[in-house]
Amino acid sequence: LALTFSPIHAQTAGEILKAYESLKKPERKTRLVEGAKKEGRLVVYGTLGVDAARPMLEKFRQAHPYILIGHYRSGSTGIYNRVVNEGRAGKHEVDIIELSAGPVADLIRGGFVDPYRSPETDAVRPEFIGPRHLWNAYHYLVVGLAYNKNLVKSSEVPKTYQDLLLPRWRGRKMSLDRDAGDVFGALLDSWGEKEGIDYFRRLAKQEVLIRSGYTLQAQLLAAGEVETVPWSHLQRPLLMADSGAPLGIGFLEPVVSKAQVLLLARRAAHPHAAALFIDWALSEEGQAFVGIDIVRSPVRIGQKQKYMELGQPKTKVITPEFLGQNYLRYTKLYH
Repeated sequence: LALTFSPIHAQTAGEILKAYESLKKPERKTRLVEGAKKEGRLVVYGTLGVDAARPMLEKFRQAHPYILIGHYRSGSTGIYNRVVNEGRAGKHEVDIIELSAGPVADLIRGGFVDPYRSPETDAVRPEFIGPRHLWNAYHYLVVGLAYNKNLVKSSEVPKTYQDLLLPRWRGRKMSLDRDAGDVFGALLDSWGEKEGIDYFRRLAKQEVLIRSGYTLQAQLLAAGEVETVPWSHLQRPLLMADSGAPLGIGFLEPVVSKAQVLLLARRAAHPHAAALFIDWALSEEGQAFVGIDIVRSPVRIGQKQKYMELGQPKTKVITPEFLGQNYLRYTKLYH
């Protein structure tokens, strides 16, 4: 008994939730709701933009009005540092961590994440399910070419990565993101490291502009400051085009996508509320909201989305397992 109630041996969030795995779905949800009502709170740290995160969290709260939601938004590095620093200090504020694949492997190795097997994963595409259920992808970002239609003729639109090396694109006519080591790594993995590094050395000679932020790059592209963005998160230029921006998109093979994942914090203070949120995000209702309302590509099989063309190409998915310990090395090589 002394061990049972010692803080050192207190159950982790994953251990608490594992007890519900054998229950049928309705009973499981009932038990989670009962626990979440007692907890009364959910804290989410994530990289999803506030314009998308706020309506998504509010939609979840409407289904569970007894849960107050705290939200902290930052970039991947900011989220990673906050989780690690708080954890090492013994502060267990966060319940759900929302991230791209990059730093996830380090959080898992550091013991900051617990497994959670959602019953909704049965309807999720297998490439978006963590093999040990330490992460649950809830949407993915398709990476592709965006271009300014006023500056690029239809006959000039690059069709391959080799086209970007043509003299037409030399001289600060395209931009890449400062933190794109993950996409860089995916292409190196496809082409072979030697060939890939040789390609990017040649691309660097095109005087590529380096910017921070995919939304900013799309805005500058629409303003005509550059003519093309080869690695755009394609839902953004499509949204802007619907509002009148002169933007078009294309796919360069191999088409890369980024899994955006939800992690259960190992020492989550509100594990029942956290489980309800993951279940909702992967449910048909949550995935419809992801695909239509916040315009991301859903991971649920057969789920509709606002821009169906983004669900058509077969993509090389960047997952935490793919990047693993190579994330920092890819980032260093890319820089």
